[in-house]
Amino acid sequence: MRWLAACAVATACCCSKGAPAHYETAAAAFPAHPFDHFLVIVLENEDAATIEKIPYMDSLGRIGATLRAYFAVAHPSYPNYLALVAGRTFSTADSGVTRDPQAYSSHDFGDAQLLIDAPTIADRLESKGLSWDAFAEDYPDTSARPTSCYFGRASGKYARKHVPFLSFVEFHTRPQMCAHMRNLRWFNKDSLAAYTFITPNMIHDGHDAPMDSAVMWLRGFLAPILADSAAMQSTVIAVTFDESASTLTDRFRGSTANRVFTVLVGGPIKHGASSDFPATHYSMLRTVEENFGLSPSLVPANTRPIVGVWNATSP
Repeated sequence: MRWLAACAVATACCCSKGAPAHYETAAAAFPAHPFDHFLVIVLENEDAATIEKIPYMDSLGRIGATLRAYFAVAHPSYPNYLALVAGRTFSTADSGVTRDPQAYSSHDFGDAQLLIDAPTIADRLESKGLSWDAFAEDYPDTSARPTSCYFGRASGKYARKHVPFLSFVEFHTRPQMCAHMRNLRWFNKDSLAAYTFITPNMIHDGHDAPMDSAVMWLRGFLAPILADSAAMQSTVIAVTFDESASTLTDRFRGSTANRVFTVLVGGPIKHGASSDFPATHYSMLRTVEENFGLSPSLVPANTRPIVGVWNATSP
């Protein structure tokens, strides 16, 4: 089946300390519109070297592509999520960024919730008339199409810091955007949007439980999607981690600091590929922009999309 293929990474550099220098190769070109659907799943706080040893995660690389030089862009979690959807990490020192009175807590330190007046990938998709959804497991609003957003800091196993879209002003001022912020119970593999962002709860992303819990959840979530060979022909699924396990040990890792396990699986991807091209969360976002022709770009200048091992016959 064509979807059992793999994809490689080749991107421009990053803001992550210790990430490899940018380089190019003539063979590293991004194909024209390789996919119709892009789904990203973010797990939590683990080193690439640890995850690569887990049999199920390794098996995803064998049916897809493992990006062996893929890096998060910051510590702790929250700025990495922002980077994945808006191309920046943001802080209160930036223009248009304040503390969000509905969710900010100083006890959260670098995960303390902000209110950001800036565009996201959702804006770019809507400007092109393309569909998108963000699903969060245990999101408190369980209606099929919410008419408002839940902006609270946390509820049970749900944490807002892992749902980046809710930090942006337009979700507070344009309630229609909240129709795309949905409880994971409403995810339907038979009606994928052009872009889908998946946030497991704090147990199933590995944040508050052993990684075995996250791997078991991921296996169960992906199984029916991967089994649909027709849908997978034009779909790419990205599984990545927000950041590596330890900010302290990263100080001594040099070029491998903040390296996170990332795989791409789907019909447009070469089966069993492995890439050493440097990439980051910005590269992931740039890949979506490039595929759908979205502009202006949200990511830092010269950021390249993931390249190198796309199937020559991608849709």
